Amino acid sequence: MSLTTVQLIMMIATIALIIGAGIWSARKIKSAEGFSLNGRKSSTVMVAGAIAGSCIGGGATIGTAQSAFMIGISAWWFTIGIGVGFACMALFFAKKFRESGKETITQLLMSRYGRSCGPVASVIASCGIFFAAVASVLPAIFIISHLLNISVYFASVVLFLLITVYIYFGGLKGAGTSGLIKSIILWMMLLVICWIAGKRLFNINNVSNIIPHGFDPFATGINKAVENVVSMTAGLVCAQNYAQAIFAATDSRTAQKGCIIASVISLPVGLPCVLASMYMKATHPDVLPIMALPEFIIRYMPESLAGITLGVLIIALISSVAGLTLGISTLLTRDIWSNIFHLRESRQILRANRLTVIAISTGLIVFSLFNLESQVLMWNLLALALRAGIFIPLVLALYQPKLLPPLWAIPAMLIGTMFAGTANHFINTGIPPLIIGFMAAAIIIAIGATWGKNHNYDSITEADA
Repeated sequence: MSLTTVQLIMMIATIALIIGAGIWSARKIKSAEGFSLNGRKSSTVMVAGAIAGSCIGGGATIGTAQSAFMIGISAWWFTIGIGVGFACMALFFAKKFRESGKETITQLLMSRYGRSCGPVASVIASCGIFFAAVASVLPAIFIISHLLNISVYFASVVLFLLITVYIYFGGLKGAGTSGLIKSIILWMMLLVICWIAGKRLFNINNVSNIIPHGFDPFATGINKAVENVVSMTAGLVCAQNYAQAIFAATDSRTAQKGCIIASVISLPVGLPCVLASMYMKATHPDVLPIMALPEFIIRYMPESLAGITLGVLIIALISSVAGLTLGISTLLTRDIWSNIFHLRESRQILRANRLTVIAISTGLIVFSLFNLESQVLMWNLLALALRAGIFIPLVLALYQPKLLPPLWAIPAMLIGTMFAGTANHFINTGIPPLIIGFMAAAIIIAIGATWGKNHNYDSITEADA
């Protein structure tokens, strides 16, 4: 796969424009809160941009196309789940998140269950975010390697530099600005892809024979479709990077509207990727599934538009990794490093946050290089499953704060996460890992609520907090 001069120029120009706009918008950031929360001044479009910029990444584009190459249109359920998840976030969680005045998910949990649960929740949440970021790093390495005709190791270096520049200098405000611009351009390009791919695909007479059950939205079963939607909803609620954009909103109303816009942007994103991948499967079955979408763009889109689309696709991967990385760095800096190293000044916290971004980016690149042959959406689903232990305690902390005694919060988080993370390896029940995690956490919560209902834990929580 090689690029023409026009495609290469347009691709580089698109990447430079979007990253440059983000850095320029965040040029005056001097404080830790400005870096991680944009000073709590984010508008509706900035909230939507930060959320969509982080969410519409490798899983929603390349990963969906890779999956569609094998299972057809039912791969669309992944991004449908994203749209439904953000709608639920707007209806049930955005207002409570913003009105809490917190900066991290774990701070919300600590306000109810005490400081002792903070490190546990931070590590669990960080692991989930880490694996979600892997889902964007993997296709980014492949695309950069193929487009520039360089090894995956040199491509990894290029990717590392782009990620760190994107988030190190821009923080949340830069991510929001770049995410908004990226989302607008990507949406326009995906409309073009949808038109070209749909027209070509439906002109193939025997496509049903080439791709059996390809147009069946429930080809993998209704249960799998429901699992995708439930997993995405629960996973998005517990993800620091999306909550962080909500915490940064000017008020709760702004946060809710930002989530609704992100929902509308995200829900249809998977369809063009699915159609392009199915067409490549029907006409070029030897293409690597992970490269189905980029190959379609180069072969069938107009030259200049192909360059723009490839550029914004790379930015989609980078912005997703950057947003997820910022979420992890904020969790670790605020909830762990600040306590261990006694960081109190804003500049100290800002420096620690930026250094953590570099460290996490390095870890992501190295981990991905050891898993180059894995399927992208596998990491997304694992990331979602690992949040099973946090979801129910978080919902209870917001809606039924007296139900789960603080001393039982940590066992519920650990056991729920452990069962969800190991279900596919050790438990062959056919039940989705996330549901197994929910069930395990719910059992611990039920035991705690029964045995601890006669004890007064408020004094423990207040002293611990």
